[in-house]
Amino acid sequence: MIFKNILLVFIFLISYINTAYGEKYLEVKKLYDLYSQDILDIDQLNSGLDKMNLNNDNIKNLISLRENEIISDDDFIDGIKKILLEISNLENKSIENEEDIGKKDIIKHEFQVEITSIHAYVISDFNYGEVWNHTFELVDGKITNMYFKDSQNIDLLKFSKPRIKFFNDNKFSIRSSVTYIPEPSVGIRYDFKGKFEEDGIVGEVLITYTGNDAAGTALLKAKTK
Repeated sequence: MIFKNILLVFIFLISYINTAYGEKYLEVKKLYDLYSQDILDIDQLNSGLDKMNLNNDNIKNLISLRENEIISDDDFIDGIKKILLEISNLENKSIENEEDIGKKDIIKHEFQVEITSIHAYVISDFNYGEVWNHTFELVDGKITNMYFKDSQNIDLLKFSKPRIKFFNDNKFSIRSSVTYIPEPSVGIRYDFKGKFEEDGIVGEVLITYTGNDAAGTALLKAKTK
């Protein structure tokens, strides 16, 4: 008898693994019938539901209602169909959302800025005329990535939720709290005022001190080349 039960379970599990959603309700019904006839125990029932990705509270509630004869066999089947339809709709919606994300245009802007002003407070190896590499990416008008690197392509700043505003005549501004990576304890803010032109971006970077002493001091300026 034990061998017969194991064989039945094996044949049953193999039969429904690749079953389409339109037929899965029949497989769930078969699974429940085997359980109600004591051919499967509760662990085997749950294992079967796991393999169908249907071991959830809704299915369990349906099985409990049917087991206690609170709902009829037809109501049980209708309930399974409804749950399967909801799962299918959720999966389709998820796929559509992934496709929409894939369709979003990522606009990448790369340009260089040259140091034009260094405040006396700034103790560093920065030099006038030094060129830095600047990059930011836009998706649906929002900045998703932003980088500020020195001439050796080493990151200088880490941006915190940079925000961009658009104005008339292709003008725009970007503001962000930033961390100066070589000295993260220093409080500074990044501002960029620029314009989109055919040949690229033109504008000026302003790095401002935001610490308690001398807050608002312009530490460094750099203009696009």
